[in-house]
Amino acid sequence: MIAPKKIIGLSALVVVALLFMAWLAGLLHFGKIAPGLVAQKAAAPAGRVLVVRETQIPRELEVLGAVISKSLAQVSAQVPGRVSRIWVEAGDRVKAGDPLVTLSGEEYQARVNQARAGVAQAQAQLTQGRANYQRFQYLLKQGAASPQEFEAVQERYKSAQAAVAAAQAQVQEAATMKGYTVIRAPEAAVVASRQVAVGDVAQPGQALVSLYNPDLLQIEGEVNDSYREQVRVGEGVRVAVPAVNWQGELAITEIFPISQSQSRTFKVRTALIKDPKLVPGMFARLSLPLGSTLGILIHKEAVHQVGQLTMVKVVVDGQSQWRQVKPGRQMGEQVEVLAGLQVGDQIMLPKE
Repeated sequence: MIAPKKIIGLSALVVVALLFMAWLAGLLHFGKIAPGLVAQKAAAPAGRVLVVRETQIPRELEVLGAVISKSLAQVSAQVPGRVSRIWVEAGDRVKAGDPLVTLSGEEYQARVNQARAGVAQAQAQLTQGRANYQRFQYLLKQGAASPQEFEAVQERYKSAQAAVAAAQAQVQEAATMKGYTVIRAPEAAVVASRQVAVGDVAQPGQALVSLYNPDLLQIEGEVNDSYREQVRVGEGVRVAVPAVNWQGELAITEIFPISQSQSRTFKVRTALIKDPKLVPGMFARLSLPLGSTLGILIHKEAVHQVGQLTMVKVVVDGQSQWRQVKPGRQMGEQVEVLAGLQVGDQIMLPKE
């Protein structure tokens, strides 16, 4: 059995331990003043004091997009052949008719030579046939040849003429096929990429080089279906391409009537852009106008960044104090305030 004195001692020890833990946790102050938040106030310093008012603020919908080329083209081979030479690299500028890729042309040159030999042979037969035709014309007039003999010679002469025409067509066809071994630029453009290397075997229809016209660039964005009725052709939109710090205002020229089933969005495209800094594929942002709403705009000089907080100095009862605000968009020299200020508040701006 535990003695009463020991029980009393253990109880006292437990009480002391509990009081010590409460003191460490700050629950016991023993005359200290509990900490709290006190607004920092000071006499209003000299400066400009402006009264906050509501104003009409344009509403915008920001959508993601990209720079595209209206003329992005895949230049492909028309005849099979092994790539013997590549004339361009990505980024090169080419003119219409400039060579891009050359395929081995020995086989096609052999066809041209064979067709030309056929023309020479046909022309020799035509020369002989013409001479016989003219001779039998004379003999027929003199009565020394029958009409049947003349008709047979005449038919052989016509056949020789047809043979020459066919042989010449074969030469033209073979030359055309040989011409296809040099793939040329269809228009002035910039080389976006090339898809083959020397030694590769190209097949008809296979893309060899991609081209785009730098004067036919557009911005394409995807807009949520719920805004379809608020987007119209001809409206101006603000566009930004952050990679090259490009900004501008362009009109919407195309609205796709079909929506993407997966994303529930539809595409819009802007007017053409001509700027050498822009290239297809660059990320872009489009800000589409959606009317206006009442809100608060203040001059950007009144907004201060204190650590990670956005603060504004307000005047209350003749004294200045800091107030945290929630900023929105910056529009020129003004900043939208979403929370923290009310109509009639007085804010301070630095001296001019």
